Amino acid sequence: MTPIYNWLKREDSQLYLTLGLIIVVLFCFRHFLSIILLITIFSFLALKATARVRKWLPIGQVLATLVVYIVVIGAVVAAISYAAPTLANQFAGFPKMVTKAINDHPVWDKQIDVWVNKALNSSELMKHGQTALVTGLHGLESLGTAVSHVGIAIFLSLIFTASYGRMKRLGSAFLHSRFKHFFTNVYYLVRKFVLILGTVIDTQLIICTINTVLMTIGLTLLGMPSILVLAVIVFILGLIPVAGVLISMVPLTLIAFAAGGIWKVVEVVILVIVIHFFESYFLHPRLMATATDLPIFVTFMTLIISEQLLGTWGLIVGLPIVAFFLDLVGVHPRPNDGPIMQQLRDDDFR
Repeated sequence: MTPIYNWLKREDSQLYLTLGLIIVVLFCFRHFLSIILLITIFSFLALKATARVRKWLPIGQVLATLVVYIVVIGAVVAAISYAAPTLANQFAGFPKMVTKAINDHPVWDKQIDVWVNKALNSSELMKHGQTALVTGLHGLESLGTAVSHVGIAIFLSLIFTASYGRMKRLGSAFLHSRFKHFFTNVYYLVRKFVLILGTVIDTQLIICTINTVLMTIGLTLLGMPSILVLAVIVFILGLIPVAGVLISMVPLTLIAFAAGGIWKVVEVVILVIVIHFFESYFLHPRLMATATDLPIFVTFMTLIISEQLLGTWGLIVGLPIVAFFLDLVGVHPRPNDGPIMQQLRDDDFR
């Protein structure tokens, strides 16, 4: 028993046991992990923004938080309000474009009639159609759940950021309680992971901005209408890893078809594929490797495996998890520890 007792008394053993307990707790609350991650990300970005606002303006934390959230939410609402009417006008003329294309090409009209008759007489196709309808309804339900999670996360992050001073004092009280060693380990682990995650989120914003600029230039060269509207759509949807590209293809291709027909759609699809290829296989791994101090090969493998294991969230938290565990066991790819460890030594949001 003495060796086990001595092992439990070691600081690193207590740290690893604390990490194991945190993992068990997170597994028990796995259905709420999406909300927890969203709250963490929004709170981290809001705290950085409010810290900058308070450097420029002599105001308190509550007022700075309100300023940040009003500006950000107002910008999003203004962007949607600006883009929605233009998109509605573009989509309103889409049925006429389809009808005109069919009338101008009688062969298409006959072929469509053949397809419709086959569809009506095919029980297998009708069965697949029912399956697709059910899948679409589940997709709409998932979309509604995601929107509600984002709304809850925004509200709770607003409350957390506004009351950050009190939350910090409450956390400090835990660090001086009867179980201060345990809560010190919890604070150390949580803070380390949040800062690594924040670094990755900052990098994702940079990637999204570069991707938007490249897409805007490409769409301008292709002669697409409503460039500012398309730029807003690309930037907002670009914040969603992988799925954002697929979702953005819907309005881009529809507007392209309304503006120039099928060949314009082909041009836009080629542009999206080229830029997405550049982002996925060069820009994203390169910037993420720089941010997390990981080699590009490790970054590639991490993104592939984490996306398979965790889905879309794996593209966001996969690299922070790997960087967190490597740093926890003392593996530093660079002699000077890199930007993450330098940031861990600073007292952020002082």
